[in-house]
Amino acid sequence: MSINPSVPFQLPLHPRAVALLLCLCCSAFLTAQQAAEIVYTDADRILRYQADAENNYIADFSHAGYKNGEAEIPEVPTVKTIQAVEGDNTSSIQAALDEVAARTPDANGHRGALLLEAGTYQVSGQLFIRESGMVLRGVGQDSSVADNSIIVGTGNVPVLRNLIVVGDQNSPGWSGEVPGTSSVVTSPFVPAGSRTLEVSASELYREGDQVIITQPSTEAWLASIGFGGTASDDPWTPGTIDVVYNRIITEVNIPEGKITLDAPIHDHLERSLAQANVFVLDAPNTVRETGIENLRIEIATAGPFDEAHARTAIYLEGVEDCWLKDVTGLHFSYALVDMSAANRITVEDCSGLDPHSLITGSRRYNFNVSRNSNNVLFTGCRARKGRHSFVSNGISSVSGIVWTNCISEEDYSSSEGHRRWSQGLLFDKIDFINSNTTNLIGLYNRGDAGTGHGWSSVNSVAWNVSTPPDRGIVVQKPPGRQNYCVGCNTNIVRDWRFPYPVGYIELDNQPLAIPSLYAAQLAQRLAIGPLPDAPARLTGSFDINNGVTLEWLDIASGETGYEIRLTTSQFESQIIDTIPANSTSYIDQVFPFDHLSLTYQVSAIGNNGPSPFSNPVTVEGTSSVREASAAELKVVPNPVSDELTIESAAPIAELFVYNASGKLIAQSKHTNQLNAVMWPAGFYYLKIKTRSGEFLSARVVKK
Repeated sequence: MSINPSVPFQLPLHPRAVALLLCLCCSAFLTAQQAAEIVYTDADRILRYQADAENNYIADFSHAGYKNGEAEIPEVPTVKTIQAVEGDNTSSIQAALDEVAARTPDANGHRGALLLEAGTYQVSGQLFIRESGMVLRGVGQDSSVADNSIIVGTGNVPVLRNLIVVGDQNSPGWSGEVPGTSSVVTSPFVPAGSRTLEVSASELYREGDQVIITQPSTEAWLASIGFGGTASDDPWTPGTIDVVYNRIITEVNIPEGKITLDAPIHDHLERSLAQANVFVLDAPNTVRETGIENLRIEIATAGPFDEAHARTAIYLEGVEDCWLKDVTGLHFSYALVDMSAANRITVEDCSGLDPHSLITGSRRYNFNVSRNSNNVLFTGCRARKGRHSFVSNGISSVSGIVWTNCISEEDYSSSEGHRRWSQGLLFDKIDFINSNTTNLIGLYNRGDAGTGHGWSSVNSVAWNVSTPPDRGIVVQKPPGRQNYCVGCNTNIVRDWRFPYPVGYIELDNQPLAIPSLYAAQLAQRLAIGPLPDAPARLTGSFDINNGVTLEWLDIASGETGYEIRLTTSQFESQIIDTIPANSTSYIDQVFPFDHLSLTYQVSAIGNNGPSPFSNPVTVEGTSSVREASAAELKVVPNPVSDELTIESAAPIAELFVYNASGKLIAQSKHTNQLNAVMWPAGFYYLKIKTRSGEFLSARVVKK
């Protein structure tokens, strides 16, 4: 189901949500569209997420980008303007940057922008933006010198350098810990997509604390994922695939011992396999509120396969809430933009074109993220002649990366999670054109490619990706996790050279009711706020005396209750009950006869709406109750309109009546009569328990 523009959200819209909703609504009328089963919009206009038996569901990717997508990139005022000079401009630009860096930040943390007037600025060295609140800005990104600001990187000193560096290249990353703030995650299991963790010392934390969550790659955890599936290469070893998340605490719930994060985690935390830890980050030199805008970067080279020149146009390290906007870069050998120790970064309307290098490994990653990169948004970007145009190359410390509404041309290899357990990648509404390779998205196992790359992408999504008709994408299922391909106009490759099960595939080559998953998720969150976390590890058991008992893990914090949903083999899904917050069990007084299959799911309810569904659990019909013969049990009249009389050869201890879906509607002890006046017309099942403990059944029709 697509968003209906005639039915507005019930809560006031965030300004950014309005444009997103208009875009989504307009697209709904272009063609007949299909609603996915894995993510769809319900009757209340809320996105619902289906989980599988292993507690996998598609996460909310809308937290990627500057300020978690909750604010537009700011307009930082120009405070200094310079013109190009003859020869090398490295020192003049750097001096101007240092002058801006020396300014006192305003109330928004902005020092101001350095504007490069139209012209060509040769840079033989490196440019450094080391302070927060600074912008390097040009007047245009096209090729005309008269109207645009063009930085030309010349020479190769330092060798294979990063031309422009934002942040601190000597950043310690995310290892700095505020003393006395460490605690362990005590939740036995937290599914990917959750924002809430139960911790051993919630009293150590405050709303607004920036925390690092780490899960070590223990021997047991590595064994659970087949040590990476590295084919003929050495298996992954303990301590080399540690999972790392950089997050802000948005709520501390001391009574429940829980903290809630600003963005979800993107892999399961399993305490029996590895003990996760939380600490407050100490990173005083982090650069924030800094950007590069509206300019062109050309790397001077000796030709398309030359490598004796600047390697990367823009490199960010030790940064958060920063941006690149309207930047075009050409002839780099590695990337237009690369980053490490980077959180909440937006790269908007940028073009990484025509790398100059050999077409081989460790080259041509046009839009790249490296180690310790979380919640990064690439939107409206264009790549050309990349090997891996849109790529995660940072292993298990990378997560929550979105490429949306982008175009890539003349690719030489696939866009992908490149190596070693990159998590939570979203390739959303991407068009691939004039490709030089067969497969254009890879969410898969790379086996012994590279250096034991193994499972390179987990819990990742290709949504509405388009490739040329003779090209394809590869999506495989990792151990205990999932990768997804929804509504992609492509060929699904099912015989990848490292054979593993195909991932979740739905609506391939069909138009989607939700054309952009990222846009739909962001519009909803800005309009109504985040949804609660889904309960996990739902189990169900049947007892003939009591019915079906459900049990689950309560993951959410601050939920208002839980919904119990039942689907039978004969009827559509329906909510059968709502129970209080913090519940972890429920008894459904239902009788699953041998012809019924009962499937349950549980959702947390919050002020903003329901959570994703829990994993489903199915209870099959029982053979402990046998259908009685006419001599053993007689029901009169049948069909019945008012009074029902039961005649049994054995003394009756208790009577039970269930509707067609197995729900208990009447119960009585030590009697052989029931009043059926208020029963709706239809089929019913009578179960009797004899004094000897035997259970017998019969069918009843109500007129």
